[in-house]
Parts: sequence; C-alpha cells; structure tokens
Amino acid sequence: MKPFNKVSNLLKIPFMRGVYLTFATVLASLSLHIPAQAQEKPEIKYASVNGVKLAYYLKGKGDPMILIMGYAATMSAWDPALLGELSKNNQLIIFDNRGAGLSTDTKENNTTIPQMADDAAGLVKALGFKKVNVFSWSMGARIGQQLVIRHPDLVSKLILCAPNPGGKYQIAISKKVGEELNNPSLSPMENFELLFPITPEGKAAAKVVYERFMAAKAAGTIPNDFVISKETKERQVRARITLWNADNQNYKDLKNIKVPVLVADGREDIIDNPKNSVVIANQIPFAWLAFYEGGHAFLFQSYKKLSETVNIFLQKD
Repeated sequence: MKPFNKVSNLLKIPFMRGVYLTFATVLASLSLHIPAQAQEKPEIKYASVNGVKLAYYLKGKGDPMILIMGYAATMSAWDPALLGELSKNNQLIIFDNRGAGLSTDTKENNTTIPQMADDAAGLVKALGFKKVNVFSWSMGARIGQQLVIRHPDLVSKLILCAPNPGGKYQIAISKKVGEELNNPSLSPMENFELLFPITPEGKAAAKVVYERFMAAKAAGTIPNDFVISKETKERQVRARITLWNADNQNYKDLKNIKVPVLVADGREDIIDNPKNSVVIANQIPFAWLAFYEGGHAFLFQSYKKLSETVNIFLQKD
C-alpha cells in the first residue's frame, strides 16, 4: 500500500498526558457503573523479570504473539474485538509494562524504552518461548523497535502500530493540534474521541469501541486493570519523551533489522503523525507499510482489516 502523506510526533508532555490519562479514565470508569458478571475471566499470572513482577495472561491458540501496550495504559486497554481476531490464529501474551496496572516496579527509576524492551524479552524467556511475533502500539511500538534491536533472536516477525523513530528523525506535532489535545474544557469522552478522526464517523467509531469495552467489562472477559499510578506516568513520560527525543541511535539501528516488519498507522492520526511510519518503513529493509481508516486508535476502528493484513503478513514466508 502507498504511504500516506503527513508526518508528526515530537510528543510534548502536557497534551499527551491529557489524552492518555483521559483514555485511562474513561476505561477505568467502566468499573464504576458496570455490574461484575464475570464469565471466562482471564487468568492473571505473574513472572519475575529484571527485578519486577510482570502481570500477564494468555489468550488464544497458535504461534506465540506478545502484545506491547502504550503510554499510561494497561493490558485491559486492548480492544476486545481486536483481541478476538488476533487470538483466532495466535496465542496472545498480554501483559502490563513495569509499574503499570498489576505489574510492580523498582524503587529506582529504571523505566526507559530499552529497559521495557528487556522486560518484554525477559517475559518471553520466563514463559519458555524460543521466538515470538510482536504486536506493539504507540509507546509500545517504540518498545517493539528496541526489542527487535536488542533481542533479535527472540523475534520472528514484528508489527509496529503508530510508531515513532525517535530523536531528530521524528516529526513534531503542530502547536494547534497540541492545544486542542490539551483543552481542559473537553469532557473525558470528547478527549477519548481524539484518538479517533475528528469527524462524525470518527465520533461514531469512538462510541462503538467504548461500548465494546463496556460489554467486555460487564462479561468479565478483560481484566479489571485500568489504574496507572502518577509515579508510573511520570516515569513513562521521561522514558517516551525526554529520553526518546534524545535518542538518535534507534533510527540508525533500524536498518540492521533482519526479521520481517509490518508498519501500520491510521490515516488521520493526529497524535503520532502517520509520516513517522513512512520514515520507519523506509529505514527497515523490505518492511511492509499499510494505512487504515482511523486515527491513533486505528487498530480499534479498523480492527478487522488490520487483522486480515496481520494474518497475511504472518503467513507469508
């Protein structure tokens, strides 16, 4: 598929904090007004990795695929419909990054993108897998890049959703968009909608996705694991903005990736501008590049089409 044409993401702290905290707040609110009718509850387990305990659960059957979540979100924030599609052909390893949700953290601030990549690698090893496919989103896609760079022997294939190359190679978000994202007068639902296109269709998609979370929470098919501490948010902000903005090496190392990579993004992503995906795909040898209807949460809005592409990508020799 041909690349989309706009770029962005130097990711300023205030607006990104606002959007994702509101995302977490909206999802966390589900536990306040939805009765608990647990059916087929995920079996949460823990693995000791790099001085912390990572909470995780497994879903589906097939080749192992680890899912790496983004900023200020937990393993509960994956769209249940997307998980349903991916779990048809893959055994999903769904977990909380250090300090997020049910996972513990260290007293010292060791939260960096490379460290979280090492954590993901440690979890794969702790579960006894020799190789896994990687599905990563947003900050998780930064972790995914570092995972394949630092632990290439553990990765079979890599999927990067709404990624960012880091350092001077990323493209800054516009001041206007940043101000819109940080508008304090927006309601939680209005802020949640910014993960989707700012159109009637985008608002409708946000509502549909939100209702899927509500149904899954009511049925008990996703964990009740939406809380992120203030300290973890601050540590992740430092990792994904302060340190990542100063990291030019990640981009340079992309050219050495040997495994197949699918780079995917939403055409109307105003948080991580789609052109960042073009930058990354052009740097990784023989990378696939695909764009879908939707914004930063395109993988929820266009979950069926993305899942179809993922299946073809994983089956391809």
